Amino acid sequence: MKYIRILLTVVFGVIYWPINILHTKVQKWYFGMKKKDIVMWYLFTPFYWILVAITFIISVPYEFVIAKNLH
Repeated sequence: MKYIRILLTVVFGVIYWPINILHTKVQKWYFGMKKKDIVMWYLFTPFYWILVAITFIISVPYEFVIAKNLH
């Protein structure tokens, strides 16, 4: 059972890492855009929140598997 959790950690890590990097870069751009162009900020808001939801959906099981492996 422990080997399956380790395998899941690796699989979720490979998926989570690029999505988290993308989320971080988009977040920096998105919050800076509010001061520069408010219209673009409002137009991009649904896409930003979809990315936030995808990141959250993947991060919860990934962090749960990591927590199980540490204990």
